[in-house]
Amino acid sequence: MKGISVRLKVFLLFSVGTLLTVLPALALIARAVEERVYERATGELVAANEALRAYWRVQDDALLETARRVALERGIADNLQSGDTVTLRRTLRRYVVPRLEVFAIDSTGMSVAGPALETSTMLGTQEGSIVAFTEGTRVPIRLSVWPVWTDSVYVGIVGVGSRLDETIVRELKDVTGGAEVALVVGDSVLTTTLPDSLVSVLGSMELPAVIERGGIWRRVVERLPYLYYSSGLPVRGTGAGILLLRPVAQELRLAQSVRSSVLGIGVTALLVGLGLAFFVARIVARPAQSLASAATELARGNYDAPLPRASSDEVGQLTHAFGEMRSAIAEREERLRSAQAELIHREKLAAMGRLVAQLSHEINNPIYNIQNCLEVLDRRSDPSDPNHEFLTLAREELQRMAQLTRQLLDQSRPLSDAATPINMNQLVQRVVTLAAGELAENGIDVEYHLAPDLPVVVAHSDAMQQVLINLVDNAVDAMPDGGTLHIRTRAEAGAVEAVIEDTGTGIPAEHLPRIFEAFYTTKPGIRGVGIGLFVSEGIVRGHQGELRVENGPDGGARFVIRLPREILTVGPETAVDADRKWTT
Repeated sequence: MKGISVRLKVFLLFSVGTLLTVLPALALIARAVEERVYERATGELVAANEALRAYWRVQDDALLETARRVALERGIADNLQSGDTVTLRRTLRRYVVPRLEVFAIDSTGMSVAGPALETSTMLGTQEGSIVAFTEGTRVPIRLSVWPVWTDSVYVGIVGVGSRLDETIVRELKDVTGGAEVALVVGDSVLTTTLPDSLVSVLGSMELPAVIERGGIWRRVVERLPYLYYSSGLPVRGTGAGILLLRPVAQELRLAQSVRSSVLGIGVTALLVGLGLAFFVARIVARPAQSLASAATELARGNYDAPLPRASSDEVGQLTHAFGEMRSAIAEREERLRSAQAELIHREKLAAMGRLVAQLSHEINNPIYNIQNCLEVLDRRSDPSDPNHEFLTLAREELQRMAQLTRQLLDQSRPLSDAATPINMNQLVQRVVTLAAGELAENGIDVEYHLAPDLPVVVAHSDAMQQVLINLVDNAVDAMPDGGTLHIRTRAEAGAVEAVIEDTGTGIPAEHLPRIFEAFYTTKPGIRGVGIGLFVSEGIVRGHQGELRVENGPDGGARFVIRLPREILTVGPETAVDADRKWTT
């Protein structure tokens, strides 16, 4: 199946699976329906045979009881012993119903009443019925006999029987519940309720062997299916048996209609299955195509290509795994770009550091010389001279130039390699203590919200102190008319945060994106060089942390320093317990 699309593969596999499931199921159902028809017909024949044999035994018992009662009647033994056949026949007829035959045979086997029989093997017999033929007419008779005694002397037998004719067969058919009955005596069918076509078929069979073999058999007669049950009867004398035949053509036609219905259902199920196969193929192929398209877009650098809808199946799991892989690749690429930008930034800082180091050497000496000259002129000049004001302005501008070169040197100077574990609470308190005079002079109150169980962070103490000093100085500048400085520390997942928030006017929204750019400032005078936040952001980023700014909900600016707990290398002389807590 190489070169075939996923949709076609799924459709073909689903279709073949449906065919292999539906077609054998249809064949099995059709076979099961037909077998069920024969099974039901077989059960009915078995029940009919049991009912027929029970009915036969009841009749045997009735005939035997009648023969016993007649044999014990008064005068029967005397008439049989004396040979008075006329009186004997009259007496026998008095005790036997008209439809029954009555026999009397003396002790020598001579028939003295009733039709003569071809055999006298029944003499002395009391158990079971006997089938015998009459002499001459060969009419089969079923009879039971009872011996006759007088004064302990055997004088003969009395028998009571019935002719085996169509009446008996119809009674047997009624007993069986409607099955067709054929009564077999000897080697021929004596009488039957079957049509002539079946009688001729039975005539061609070896009936004694069939009766002796017994059981249920299937046979097609004139293209009509039949079941027949052969069973011998409990008789003596001439052998007798019963053939029960049951047509099953009607049930098979019903089964055929059921089979046709099942076939129609099967075809419908097959069509539905093929439709489902097409639908499932679309369900499977569409997410696969979407994933393939997303993978192509991923190779082109597009991380926002749409993915299949989320689900809990295997396709959903694959989609989820692909999405996580794509997010991981995007995150890795973002980190790579960030690292690349950081590297470029560091290269710029290094280049600027080299440039500043060279310029500071060339600029600072003339600046110091000029400052000395201006101080000499200031001491020699008359304070009331109108030109004295220009001298003061020149000294202030030189001081500004000196501060600018000093800040540039601080930015270009690399951090010390010996980072140490520091406590931000203590560092904050130290910075506020250093700025206490300036804060009091400007009417600014300080409110602490320091976390008591703040973890330590591994950082450069001097550099972080410089960051905090810059932020406190900015807060002082933002509150010229006094206010409140809020300082918070808190522990986050794997990091420590310090928040410096003032109650000043805040930072205009258009300035927020550029607040950390070098030489960008909105403050006038010497404080407005635009280096402090640029330097602070570089120091925090050098610690692999984050410095962000936002306006507070009630006004004022809020600066947040976020530092990872352990990211820098600790000096060999310092051991760090990462689980140690600091309190203030």
